[in-house]
Amino acid sequence: MRCVSVTLLLCLATMLLAQFTCQTIGRLLCTCLKTSEAVLHKEDIKSYKIHKADICHIDAIEFKTVSGLTFCSNPQKPWVKRAIEFVDKKWSALETTAHLLNSAPTSKTTLTLDKASNWNGQDELKTRDVTTGMTMDK
Repeated sequence: MRCVSVTLLLCLATMLLAQFTCQTIGRLLCTCLKTSEAVLHKEDIKSYKIHKADICHIDAIEFKTVSGLTFCSNPQKPWVKRAIEFVDKKWSALETTAHLLNSAPTSKTTLTLDKASNWNGQDELKTRDVTTGMTMDK
């Protein structure tokens, strides 16, 4: 009888621990438990995250504002769709600008060994700028 009581007590403790763990993980994963009716200005939105109704049981768009606030909004609302498009275009423009800045031509140099010996018998090491074609002695 005592063994059965201990077993039941361990099972109960395990179930309580599992329940607590699931609730804690659920709170960490589900930042949007309900949607707000607040309408944000698209210029105030820094980024967004899409939440599907899997674990959290609610479809929502989590907006992060420039000031650091977080709002959960209904993805079916027209203003939410426009805000997502606006943020996507803003990030696309930033990525294009960054790509153009990073792909600007840079000066490249190559080292070549001049096979013609100079007057003291040592080979000259020359540097050639590939973009300008200029050669400099080292």
